[in-house]
Amino acid sequence: MSETRSIEFIPATALPEAELARHEKYMAMAIDLAEAGPGPFGTVIVDPQADKVVCTGVNQHTVSPILHGEIVAINNCAKIEPRVDWRKLDLYTSAEPCPMCQSAIVWAGISRVIYGTSIDDLVQFGIRQIRLDSPTVSAAASFYSGSIISGVLKTRSDTLYRRWATSRGRHPN
Repeated sequence: MSETRSIEFIPATALPEAELARHEKYMAMAIDLAEAGPGPFGTVIVDPQADKVVCTGVNQHTVSPILHGEIVAINNCAKIEPRVDWRKLDLYTSAEPCPMCQSAIVWAGISRVIYGTSIDDLVQFGIRQIRLDSPTVSAAASFYSGSIISGVLKTRSDTLYRRWATSRGRHPN
């Protein structure tokens, strides 16, 4: 028996206005967390049916190098809602999930990821990244179906990352 799966990649510019506005509301929360956190990466996990935030996370790299915002949010959600149906949740993150985080999203089964700044843009700002984009990671999992929406509030998140990189003496590539 073969599994039916699909990975849909959608730029924010292709979304209807009302849908984009809903995504911008939650992305603004993720960016606010990123601006306030110890590292500039914030994540919000949302139940879109209830239109409510289930949990949040920010980069905790000072505690552990693997505690990226997405990982922290997933761990927080697992503690708060141990029986949650991950497939029904949306994950908003200020920057495109790295390969580790996108793999965790796939393993959790979260079917929609929305991000602001891309991995390629982070690299251009001088922020170290593993250059493996989230659609490629997702497509490598034969059991996973989902959608990835890119570039929501991109100008705002790009400004955050450009400013953060500059404040640490990193120079654009």
